[in-house]
Amino acid sequence: MAQGRLSVIQGASLLVSALLGSSVLIIPALAADQSGAYSLLAWLIMIIAMLPVVFTFAALGKRYPHESGTAYYVKQAFGEDAAKAIGWVYLSIAPIGPPVVFIAGASYFGQVFGGLDLPLIYLELAMLALVFLMNLARIETSAKVQSLLSLALISTILFICFKVMSTQPFPREQFTHAGFSLHSLGQSMALMFWCFVGIEAICHVAKQFSNPERDFAKSVLLGVGSAAFVYVLVSYAVVVMHAYGSEQQNLLSITHIAALSSGKWAASLVAAVGFFGCFCAVNLYVISFANMLYSTAEEKGNQHPLRICSANGSPIVATCIVTASIALVLIARDYWNFSFAYLLEYANGLFVVIYLAAALAGVKLLKGAMRYAAGFSALFCGLILLVIGSSGLLCLAVFAAAFFAFKLRKLAWLNNRALPK
Repeated sequence: MAQGRLSVIQGASLLVSALLGSSVLIIPALAADQSGAYSLLAWLIMIIAMLPVVFTFAALGKRYPHESGTAYYVKQAFGEDAAKAIGWVYLSIAPIGPPVVFIAGASYFGQVFGGLDLPLIYLELAMLALVFLMNLARIETSAKVQSLLSLALISTILFICFKVMSTQPFPREQFTHAGFSLHSLGQSMALMFWCFVGIEAICHVAKQFSNPERDFAKSVLLGVGSAAFVYVLVSYAVVVMHAYGSEQQNLLSITHIAALSSGKWAASLVAAVGFFGCFCAVNLYVISFANMLYSTAEEKGNQHPLRICSANGSPIVATCIVTASIALVLIARDYWNFSFAYLLEYANGLFVVIYLAAALAGVKLLKGAMRYAAGFSALFCGLILLVIGSSGLLCLAVFAAAFFAFKLRKLAWLNNRALPK
């Protein structure tokens, strides 16, 4: 898109696509599983609490536009070692985040072709193999196709949710019979953080608005508001229809609601569109992680193994490493039978660390009201890490390990230079 031609609606559409992704199929049920009907209250609190985070990223994106995103903000505030550590924290999500989407996609594929009766791990690995081949051939999923699929998915979900709202009363009895728990509410909000991963993406196109000062904030607010509206509707339908509980129910909550409210055809439609939506999302994940791994060896020249490309320009070694790491996690998850919610929790924790780093950078780099917004964002992200618990501490440990590794590496390099020849 030409520079300076992005409208409010176009910018908001980009943000909505980034925020919804495959999360709209999974998170509302997981959140309801934690706090029941009170997950609706958690959504309201979460949406309000995320506004300062939105403003912080918007301010940083306008003042420090750069393709490295958060890593660049951290570099400006705290130096190169901290920036590299954040970059590797992001890269460590590669084997953890995509499997969540593969698991969801395979579950929806199984709903469409239930007669195949294949173990989900076979479907997950088959999806991964196809994504791998597409990346090697550089056959990237068209952005227009992905936008159409997202529109089809959202339209179908909204139709189902409005039908539920028109036929089912507000679940007052669920609030009466379920005891309120602050801890459960916090657990739901921690899961909901995953739904807002992608806010930073819109900051990279701030300069492409026709009038950034007038339109950028409107676009961000409209995009976040629209995504939040969809999430609240889906969460309401999940709570009313009690489409949550076991892992399988949580994964397929939308198809269950569709079947109960509109019939089998609606469930099949949701499953089909949901599968293709997951496939598109994970394809872009693999592309971005492979390209990021490829860029880590930029200073070492094209002779470095990570810089090896195929004839079509695809970073073949980086793609192989990312694909192999995802395959290992999928196989390990199937063998040890641990919950996919744990993968989501850990990947979510890593993103919270990244957002915390951006907020702390904002406290140092921004001024006026935006500095206060960054301070609140840092406090909020810190609280989310506390709620996550051991997974949050592990994510902080990943950053600390990467940071000290780069510090020690720099000290060793300086010492070697200081030695007499």
